[in-house]
Amino acid sequence: MSRVSGRSAWLAFACLSIFMGFIAIVGPSAAQAEDTVWICKPGQSDDLCGGTIDGSTLPPTGQSAEPLGYTRATNSPIDCFYLYPTQSEQPTANSNLDKDPPIRRVVVQQARMFSSVCKVYAPMYRQVTYDGNQLAHNPDVDVAYESAKAGFQDFLANYSKGRPFVMLGHSQGSAHTARLIDELVDTNANLRKRFLGAIAPGANVYVPKNEFVGGMYENVPACSEAGQSGCLVAYSMYKGEPGAGSQFSRLDAGYWIYPEARPDANQFEVVCTNPAELDGSGGVLNPLVNMDYLTGVPVAETSAPWVSFPDYYSVSCQRAGSAHWLNVSRIDETDTRPDLGSLVASGNNYHVPEVNLAEGNLLTIAQSWKDAYTAEQNRIKRLQQKLKNLNGNLAKSKKRLAASQKQATKLTRKAKKAKGKQKKALTRKATKARKSAAAERRRISSLKKQIAQVKKQIG
Repeated sequence: MSRVSGRSAWLAFACLSIFMGFIAIVGPSAAQAEDTVWICKPGQSDDLCGGTIDGSTLPPTGQSAEPLGYTRATNSPIDCFYLYPTQSEQPTANSNLDKDPPIRRVVVQQARMFSSVCKVYAPMYRQVTYDGNQLAHNPDVDVAYESAKAGFQDFLANYSKGRPFVMLGHSQGSAHTARLIDELVDTNANLRKRFLGAIAPGANVYVPKNEFVGGMYENVPACSEAGQSGCLVAYSMYKGEPGAGSQFSRLDAGYWIYPEARPDANQFEVVCTNPAELDGSGGVLNPLVNMDYLTGVPVAETSAPWVSFPDYYSVSCQRAGSAHWLNVSRIDETDTRPDLGSLVASGNNYHVPEVNLAEGNLLTIAQSWKDAYTAEQNRIKRLQQKLKNLNGNLAKSKKRLAASQKQATKLTRKAKKAKGKQKKALTRKATKARKSAAAERRRISSLKKQIAQVKKQIG
């Protein structure tokens, strides 16, 4: 695509901040039973995650733009389940399931690119709107959570059907994702076998200080090294130290819509996992943005609207006081490309752009989970083929043993009735048959040991 430039486009992107917000106020609403409405579902005619994922880089001055190179994973063996952040402007405490433009925009920006890794399922849910109450856990929050939970259970029962899955979310979507993990995944060993990992920034998920597991979950750890799967990627992005009353990065103040009481900030801290370390990028972010969906839903999307900004931001997890955050900074202050983060951020709080600033890194992490799963499945297939061959050899060996035993018995019976040279010849043949039977017994014993070992390797 052509390089998109001009301050006007980037200033327009700042309008995202009024839609991708987070905290709202006022009144409960009753939950209701309803069929899942999908905004992303593979094969659905209006699958919003099925649109283009083509685009190009916007590199530093002096370097040439290159195609992004992402391709849709049409036959992916894994699924992704995504919950969007607070977007609804409906004048009720909880939204209905209409696919309003702000929701469509953020789903494209945050979830669509994951179709390069997995089959993306994103349900509409009765989220807490800007007119609802996210100041604390309350009935508005439970209406939203139960709606999201119904979508997740529908996904597990009717679409995923035993396949491995990744959970995705942001802000309110991350909070519901975190609670789903707590109530449905962390406590279920069979479901954890299918759980490849979760990406849930901006929800104050917590662990004991300086630890990777414990706190909110007993079994699902925060990701701590590249290549690790079955773990959680979560962070709160700021440029510089968060203030004492910051909404994210701390447990003694700010965003908290979970049913349990706030944990003790002296013992626990908000999770910070660095996506630019977990993907092997050495702390350098790989932002991705769909230019057609900057300020609204386009009448028609162009063929290659995605842009990445390589080598612009670096990040690191930092602690100060009760805060634990992902600190973002510019690599080169003289870089003339638009500062995407500062245009959309609220002061030094980068909550709004924290997904898209790390989108490329998050895709790489999800791809690594998929690759690890695929490698494990290939290993199991090889072992299963080996097991099949061993069982086949065992069956043949048992047949040969039975034949040798039968022949030895028959020859021994004949030798008893024979005399002279014939008796000696029959005796020799019977002895040979018994030796063959003994060899087969040893072979059978060895095969059984190999089979047991392979079964143990398969697990």
